[in-house]
Amino acid sequence: MKQKVDVLDPLKASLLTLDWEISPQTIRKFEQELEGLKAKLANDPYSKKLIELSLPICNYLRVRKGSASPASMQFLHAATRTLHYFRQRRQLAVAERKKAIRNLTGKFRDLMADVEKINVALAKATVAAKKKAPGKRPAVSEGREQSPTVVVLKAIKSHKKGIDIPTLKKITGLPDNSVRNILYRAGKEGKIKRIRRGVYALT
Repeated sequence: MKQKVDVLDPLKASLLTLDWEISPQTIRKFEQELEGLKAKLANDPYSKKLIELSLPICNYLRVRKGSASPASMQFLHAATRTLHYFRQRRQLAVAERKKAIRNLTGKFRDLMADVEKINVALAKATVAAKKKAPGKRPAVSEGREQSPTVVVLKAIKSHKKGIDIPTLKKITGLPDNSVRNILYRAGKEGKIKRIRRGVYALT
């Protein structure tokens, strides 16, 4: 018997790829999956609202890339989980759906507030850097293109005796699932080794 394919599977796979590397290609792929779902779920106003909240995050990631707030990926994961929840419980009461939407809308506002703080901080740092070194590229721009993978591997490299996941999350500011996905893939590629349960070092 052929297994039924969930309409959200391509979106979930695309989100994992985006989690692994924030690039123009992975952002566009995720955006396309969202737009396709929006058309497929057009008759479901609650799912449509979740997708509409997620699409602006793609534009934000496109601009910020590696310097994006970790809250942006956390939001996309939360929105995708909620979409899955709606799909699994199609008879879910309207009140519960509205509550879930309000929760995500609150997270969206928090993210936008966080983005605004980051923009202000970057603007101040850029002005300060220009005053110190006129004509030179501001130091604040260095590392903006770094992917989450590079950030995690650098953190591991700085801990010769190994580093655990909670410390990695604290240093990188990445969500738990992002860190674990990066560790899994880096391990598969032979870039890191597990010293003991939950502790990793470069190979």
